[in-house]
Amino acid sequence: MPDILARYGPFFLYSYTVVLGAGAALALGLTAVLARRAGVRGWLDGLLFAAAVGLVIGRIVFVRLNAAYFAENPAEAWQFWLGGLNAHGLLLGGLAGFWLWHRLAGRSPPGRIALQAGLLAPGLALLFAAAWAACGIEGCAYGRPSPPGLLSASLPDDFGIYASRYRTQLFGALGSLAVFAVALVATLRRARTSGDSKPLLVFWGTLAGLSLVQAAVAAGRGDPAPDVRAIRLDLLINAGLFFVSLLALVWLFVRTRVERRIIHSSGGTQS
Repeated sequence: MPDILARYGPFFLYSYTVVLGAGAALALGLTAVLARRAGVRGWLDGLLFAAAVGLVIGRIVFVRLNAAYFAENPAEAWQFWLGGLNAHGLLLGGLAGFWLWHRLAGRSPPGRIALQAGLLAPGLALLFAAAWAACGIEGCAYGRPSPPGLLSASLPDDFGIYASRYRTQLFGALGSLAVFAVALVATLRRARTSGDSKPLLVFWGTLAGLSLVQAAVAAGRGDPAPDVRAIRLDLLINAGLFFVSLLALVWLFVRTRVERRIIHSSGGTQS
């Protein structure tokens, strides 16, 4: 697939945009189906607000990380259609926007917020897979040079220079699809539950799986990135997200067990 599919005056239609847009459309359609199956309404408003916040934060972080370039080209800082979003800024900004929307709305009970978070989880994993597939076409997030073998292939970098590199885009897409499959099965089984814990288990489990995949892939990436003591910053962020998600899962498991014991004890007392 060519990098540029069409041109409309000063605007270009990139393959990256088409693939990522198709993934976003599929994720949105899937979430709509899951929400309808679970009888959940009002989820789209929160999702759109979260997406808007995520896009703004993702762009701000991207511009900040490329401050030298935008200092010489300040007019391009707000021209997001030229490309340039930081994935972690987009994700964290979107999650913050989703939480903020429900706080500002002031009418969503905690159980409904948890249920919506669980319903959004499969779509999030599918969007990650589409982003990695788009990167495979564009050549972004390319792998560092590696010996020939099953883990590598002749792949280009940002400048189109081919070399034996780790298959970062392929592994990212396949790993995200695996997380998507698990999240979808878990959501279909638990979408109609009324408690807080089960949908949140799906959400935090999905975030943990995606973070683990991204951390593993980041270890083989060769594109330039900020680092902390020679360790890629994106690797550290993904590792941090994984451990935060893991702690949330442990807390949910403990809380669920305690609630079951309380319910069991109450039933025993009443009998």
